[in-house]
Amino acid sequence: MKKIKLDFVSSAVLSGKEPEKRIDFILNKVKDGSILVIDGVLKPEEEMNLIRETMRRVDDGFPGIEVCSLKKPSNFINTLIDKFMDQKENIQKIFGTLTGNPSITTNLRTGITFIGPAKVIKKIKKNPDSFSVLAEV
Repeated sequence: MKKIKLDFVSSAVLSGKEPEKRIDFILNKVKDGSILVIDGVLKPEEEMNLIRETMRRVDDGFPGIEVCSLKKPSNFINTLIDKFMDQKENIQKIFGTLTGNPSITTNLRTGITFIGPAKVIKKIKKNPDSFSVLAEV
């Protein structure tokens, strides 16, 4: 009987990492066969970079990943706070570059993310406030 390994990862673990290290952490876990459930959502640019880096690492033993995220529904205030936090991170990047310390960590958005190896995840059905996953080993 084959086994499936699920790793439940706190957003605090990923928020403490630079975006490149965050992507490496995720891909190394998934490439080793783990399915990750993260209590946070990557920014759209980070998810795009995750997919881009995945495509670079695809080979015979690693066909890629499947990703599904659910963000907390946002109201006007939450949207403003997210935009403010994005601007704060951009300002930190600029000052970091000027002071010679360009590394920066960013926080994940509120929500949940599921990331698994494409060879195991056969189907993800997403609804507005939930998703279901069909995996096969």
